[in-house]
Amino acid sequence: MIRINTKTAMIMAVLYSGFGHAAPATVFDVNASTEPVITKKQTRSVEQRLTRIENILQARTRAQLETQQRLDQLSIELMNLQGAIEESELEQGKITQRQRDILNDIERIRTTLVAKPVVPAAIDANILNATNQPVNLTGKDAYNYAIKLIKNERKYDEAIPALQSFISTYPESELAANAHYWLGLLFRKDNKNDDAKAEFETIVTKYPTSNKRADSLQKLGQLAKLSGSKGEAKRYFELVIKDYPNDAVAKLAKKELAALK
Repeated sequence: MIRINTKTAMIMAVLYSGFGHAAPATVFDVNASTEPVITKKQTRSVEQRLTRIENILQARTRAQLETQQRLDQLSIELMNLQGAIEESELEQGKITQRQRDILNDIERIRTTLVAKPVVPAAIDANILNATNQPVNLTGKDAYNYAIKLIKNERKYDEAIPALQSFISTYPESELAANAHYWLGLLFRKDNKNDDAKAEFETIVTKYPTSNKRADSLQKLGQLAKLSGSKGEAKRYFELVIKDYPNDAVAKLAKKELAALK
């Protein structure tokens, strides 16, 4: 028979009582690292998020490029309409001037007939000499040929040298600024931004009274913005607003300027 003394019994009773009521002790691993553990699952999750963000950014970039290309195409179509209007106005002006010349010739001939009758044949010769002089088109045929390549045939690659030849041959033509603007649009369409910039700058500096100057300043601002030159872009947009406050292009410049901030 096993004998248990009083001291042993008391110790066992205390231990038994403690096991029945005490909360289990927390065990710490002293060798464990205190840094958070990143699992493979978490790594994959981060990579997936980064991939989604990259895809979103790429999609936005593509959308911006497509939007800019569409704007450039609309600019060309707008120039088609403006060119047609300008050509019509120019032609109407020449017709009006021609009518004045004919009326003046008729009045001069009538005055001559009243003052001193002349031989009909001589009169006919004078009429021919006075009224059948060719109208000075100032290279209009060459300009129209280049514009036809753009508007009717959409042969942009052929239109570029045609416009350059027109400018070289008729640098003082009233249509020279228009030709430079067309070249700028075509170069911009082909992403030849340096060439486009040169054409728009020519209009701004060489043709300060041209109705294409405001649009050229706006285009220069857009090109500067594309190249990352925000300061230069701001300067061009502010010039548009300052010099052409009532022009429709000034509203566009204000929007571009606000987007830079």
